[in-house]
Amino acid sequence: MVTIVQGKERITLVNQGKTDYVIQADANDPVLQKAAAVINTFTKESTGVDFAIQAKGEVTHAIILEKSPITNTFPEDSYSIQAVGKNIYIKGSGKGVLFAAYRYVRDIIGGRKWYVGKENTSVPKFTFLAVDSDLKIYSKPNFEFREVYFPVELDQEYMDWYGLHNLEERWGDWGHTFSKILPPSVYFKEHPEYYSLYDGKRQPIQLCLSNEDVFNLTVAYFKRRISENPTATYWSIAANDDIGSCTCDRCQAIDKREGGAQGSLIHFVNRVAAQFPDKKFTTLAYLESANAPTHLKVADNVSVILSNIDAFRKNDIGSEPSAATFRRQLGAWKAKAKHVFVWDYLTQFTNYLAPFPIQGTMQESLQYLKTQGVEGVFLQGGGATYSDMAELNAYILANLAWDTTLSEEQLTNEFIEGYYGKAGPFIKAYLAERRNHLPGPSSALSIYGNPIDNRHDFLSPEAMDKYSTLLEKAEIASEGSPLLESRVKRIGLGLDYTYLQQARFYGPHQHGIFEQEGERWVVRQKVSRKVTQFVEDAKKLGVIELAEGGASPDSYAKEWSEIFKAGVRGNKASEANIKLRYPFDPSFPANGLKTLTDSVPGYMDYSYNWLLWNGEPMDITFDFEQERRIDTITLNFLKDARHWIFPPKEIRISVSMNGKDFQDVFLSKLESVEEDYTLDKIPYQVLLNDSVKVIRVYASPLAKLPEWRYHPKRKPLIACDEIWLN
Repeated sequence: MVTIVQGKERITLVNQGKTDYVIQADANDPVLQKAAAVINTFTKESTGVDFAIQAKGEVTHAIILEKSPITNTFPEDSYSIQAVGKNIYIKGSGKGVLFAAYRYVRDIIGGRKWYVGKENTSVPKFTFLAVDSDLKIYSKPNFEFREVYFPVELDQEYMDWYGLHNLEERWGDWGHTFSKILPPSVYFKEHPEYYSLYDGKRQPIQLCLSNEDVFNLTVAYFKRRISENPTATYWSIAANDDIGSCTCDRCQAIDKREGGAQGSLIHFVNRVAAQFPDKKFTTLAYLESANAPTHLKVADNVSVILSNIDAFRKNDIGSEPSAATFRRQLGAWKAKAKHVFVWDYLTQFTNYLAPFPIQGTMQESLQYLKTQGVEGVFLQGGGATYSDMAELNAYILANLAWDTTLSEEQLTNEFIEGYYGKAGPFIKAYLAERRNHLPGPSSALSIYGNPIDNRHDFLSPEAMDKYSTLLEKAEIASEGSPLLESRVKRIGLGLDYTYLQQARFYGPHQHGIFEQEGERWVVRQKVSRKVTQFVEDAKKLGVIELAEGGASPDSYAKEWSEIFKAGVRGNKASEANIKLRYPFDPSFPANGLKTLTDSVPGYMDYSYNWLLWNGEPMDITFDFEQERRIDTITLNFLKDARHWIFPPKEIRISVSMNGKDFQDVFLSKLESVEEDYTLDKIPYQVLLNDSVKVIRVYASPLAKLPEWRYHPKRKPLIACDEIWLN
């Protein structure tokens, strides 16, 4: 709409630095005034001309802003832009007029907001600006609630540009709220009956939803909170982020009838919502409440938010085999609830920077949700921190959250060309290569994965070399433009991070941290340089943390400093025949049994370089063909209570000179486990100073989880990284 089309009548807004147009907007309406300012700011940036703003009056050359519903069938935030005679009318409900103002910038001026910050906004320069005389745009959002949880949510202009929301704007209380409504620190000591009867006793895990006092206190809580924040749209009544629903007779009567904990939850939420018929409530279909109730219907002023946390992300959510359970649950909830939202996951939370090739799946996923009648989407990326391809992903999702019929391919091409400029063709090739190297359909692309998991397929050294070559070409193409260079470098952070994480796994082996110089082990210069450069770049380019609740770039640098300082330690255990009595947990295979003898220590991430035993002992023998001199036996166990990993209840180490008769040389017993979520490695060492043929290492887990970390579907884990025989 910015060029003259032969044979089509045009309305000239600006011509050679002059305009006959004014903007008409109510001076007392902040939304209309902000919309007028947006139109003026970008028109002036493009043409050098801005419009006079007036409150009212008869005009024939005006852009007239009005806050009014478009039609009865168009939801809040909808808008229209229409030429009537020589005037341009922009109307909308809610913030619709403001969203329409940015639509004017996009469609009429051709401006684009690529990412956070003014430097990531592009506005073309014109001396002539016109629109078609039959201009007519009617636009309504495909979803009632639209949040794109990437760094873009920190930029209000970006949010308004694409008609997005955030939780703080819409919810008075969001998410898991039971402990907000009745804090255990306030109520549990005097009233344990307010909380769930679980595993035979009252525990402050969840609420007892059949307790009448709990209901009355909840109603009182929301009366107070609503009076404190009367403009909030939604209020959440949802279980804490854990299992542990109440098993008292009254709660169980409802749950047995309704097929699970969702029964007492929905029964309770419906009762509370009935006390506030003019307010909107939400609850979470998650963990124990993921399935819809068998008989109960959800109240009309309650929206159910369903999570797809267990789905892998190689394919769109409508076709991904691992999302079958989610699709079944969604259909069941739609049959029971008038309003359903979806909490979607679009990054690898354990490694934000790791390549996570979801491109090509986002449009089909959102189209699927729309066709299923989903009314709101919370599209979770890395939040305030940078994650793989955050700029591109946010741009695609922001556009599609409003209109799922837009082409993801076209949006991708537009973004790559506009954002990466001359480097664009190489970035596009890089994204295509990542998808092409993904393994077969049975392989996971997990939101809780690790770069080590894919070291044999799309993150293999060979594939990484191809990616690096393409990004090197992109860097060359961007030379001379610091802005383009920084954009390309941000993509490269993902490859650098993957290289470094995999180097930790390989240790003193090929592709690892260390190499041999004569009889000495030294840090590979490439690794040392890459760590320094990575940390420097990450801090410059918006990386706050490397995983959900994980290390900052500075903490990551400290970890590497300690790794370099520790160096390589030989291990005679690699020369022995190893026998394993109880299998380790196959979910975390690391380097198989070699994990215990490959001279590669574990760090603070249990998902690689550690072997785990789930509720069973670690019972291992090292059998040398002939007696060997062993001075020390050293091993570490991980302490990570958040993941139910505890030091062993008992460690027993014994030795034999003949392989038959054993003598204990070490015994350690853990008396108690205090509440402690500190992540740590617990070392054990035996001074042997003797020649032996067989060494047996036995470690048993806790008999049961401690009360403070109880989980009915979990067993105590033990994790060992290396058994050093020196």
